[in-house]
Formats: sequence, C-alpha cells, structure tokens
Amino acid sequence: MNRSATKAVNGGATMVEPLYVPVLPVRRGPLAAYSGLTPSLRAAVSPLWTIAPGTDPAAPPGAVAAAQRAMPAWLDARHLEGEPRAVTQGLWPYLLHTPVRPVTGPGRPDWQRSACADFARACGNGLGVRVRADEAASERGAESVCRFVEGLGGPDLAREPLLDLLLDLEAVTEEWHQADKCALRALELLGPLAVWRSIVLLAGSFPGSAPVLEGWPPVEAHRHDWDVWHMVRNAQPGLPVDVTYGDYGAHHAHAADAGSGGGPPWGVLRYTTERTFLLAKAPTEGEGHAARAREIARRMIGEPDFRGPGFSEGDRWLHACATGGGTSGAGNAEAWIRAGHSQHLAYVARRLTR
Repeated sequence: MNRSATKAVNGGATMVEPLYVPVLPVRRGPLAAYSGLTPSLRAAVSPLWTIAPGTDPAAPPGAVAAAQRAMPAWLDARHLEGEPRAVTQGLWPYLLHTPVRPVTGPGRPDWQRSACADFARACGNGLGVRVRADEAASERGAESVCRFVEGLGGPDLAREPLLDLLLDLEAVTEEWHQADKCALRALELLGPLAVWRSIVLLAGSFPGSAPVLEGWPPVEAHRHDWDVWHMVRNAQPGLPVDVTYGDYGAHHAHAADAGSGGGPPWGVLRYTTERTFLLAKAPTEGEGHAARAREIARRMIGEPDFRGPGFSEGDRWLHACATGGGTSGAGNAEAWIRAGHSQHLAYVARRLTR
C-alpha cells in the first residue's frame, strides 16, 4: 500500500492519518494486544475503542490513555449514554489532554452530540462521526446525516472540530453479501457532506458463533471485510481522501455490545491468514482440557500460514502454548482472544504498511 501515515490538514500542521482502524472493546485482552505491538506498528494502528455495557466509567479513561500514550484513537461511549453524567463528568475530563477523539453519530441523544462536539473543540483532536452504512445508503438516510453534521456547528467556525467519517458495515459474514455496493452508495452520498479529515470503512467478518465441533480441523471463515475494502478502493469513488481499512480485530462485530463475566466452558483459538480466519474450539475446564488446547495450538502452528514465534506477541504465545506442557500456560478464553487480537493487529498493520 505504501501509504504515508501523515498528511497536511488545511495546508497547515501535519497530522496523523490512520492506516488501520480496528474496533476493539475496552477490555484487558484487546488493550494488552494493542499495547504489545512494536512502536512502528502501533503508529500505524488507530483503534476505535468501544466501552462495553456495565463498565465502570472511571476505568476506561486511564486504561485507554495508558494504551495509546501519544498515539491517536477514537473512543465510543455509546453504552454509557443512558447516564449523561458518567460521560460528561466521569469520562471526558480525564481524556482532555490525551490524543483520544470522542465519537458521536445520528440517532444519539442531543446532549451526547453537544458534549462530544464541545469536548472535541476543547481538546483539538477532532471528532469521529460513526454512521451505519445501511442507513446512510439512501437519500433519506444521507439527509439525516447531513442534518446531524450541520447540528455540530458552533458559534466560532474557526474552532470547529475536524471530522472523521466512521462508516460502519458492521457484520459482513455472508458469502453473497452486497456490502461493497452499500458502502459505495453511502460514500457517494456522504462524501460531499463535510470536509472529512479521514474516511474509515469498518466491517467485521469474524463469525458471531463458535464452531459447533471441538478440536481440529478448524473452521475457516472468509475475511469478506478485507475484500470489501479492496473493492471499494478499486472502484475509486472520487473522494478527497483515501478510504482507510477498518475491522473488528479477531473477534465478531458485536463483541463490545455485551457485558463481561460468565461464559461457557470453552473458548476459541484463532489465527488470521491472508484471506481467512482459522477457528478451533477448545475446552477451558474439565479433565485434560489443557492438553486438548495444546494439541490444537500444535496443529495451528503447523499450518503453512503460521508466521513464526517472532512475528508478534500472539504468535509467540501460541507457539509457547503448543510446545509447553502441563496445565499452566495453556490459556483460557480471554488469553486466546488476546493472542488472537495480537497476531491479527500485527499482521494487518504490516500488510497495510508494505
């Protein structure tokens, strides 16, 4: 792709342009996976962090700020919007001097739009406008987005926040999808509505359900999101900025929409190839569960697509799991998600920075 990670904005200061935007829940596994990327890869990745339901509002600001350090990202607090004070007093003040950008969008409460716009003006980092592609792909939907964007304006035009369009296809898991046509139509309608600093196409092709059978061979799920982005870019929709690739990491598109805690007595080991996800179901409890997980890991690192233990922390962990013994170090569902995100983020970032 050989895209530069920076660009000039309005002929002035150089600002970071995202090369890759994964949508990730603010949880330990994804935070650790992102934090563990090498500095050069972290510079190419700008996550869209989403606070999951039931999260203590006091926790995400510090966790996200620590993970991002000086690198830009977006933060979507839509699951906290039933409690305005949790957002306006418990979240934004702690992020004021960080590179984190708030996220708003059509259909959200008026107070949320105003609070995000005010915060964006105060911090000067910009504002993410997250729009569902299926709703924006009609003239009526685009008109709704237009009215929303116009409503972001304040009295001082010189201080208006820079806008990032986060166009979300959500789950794209069916073979005969029409996601590329939907995205192109939405971009045709939304592109002229504002001077977008960046335009990100988000889509998730990781399956929403686990494999039915445990063990090997794995289920292979096609990475339709990767194909859709290429089709949209190749169609050259005539936009003033490149369309940035975004996905949901190595997890399904609704992973951030459910609270944490509990869960079944199994998990999924996962690995990303150029065109697919490899998914293998493994137990997390019961007699012999660690040995069964290690056997799956051994099969996985034996695949031709395995990139070696030096490629990422996730690859290193998977290799250690495969070559280790005993119950300690075989992991659990959370560890497998973390390792999956780690190898996926590293792989996609390297593909996009070639």
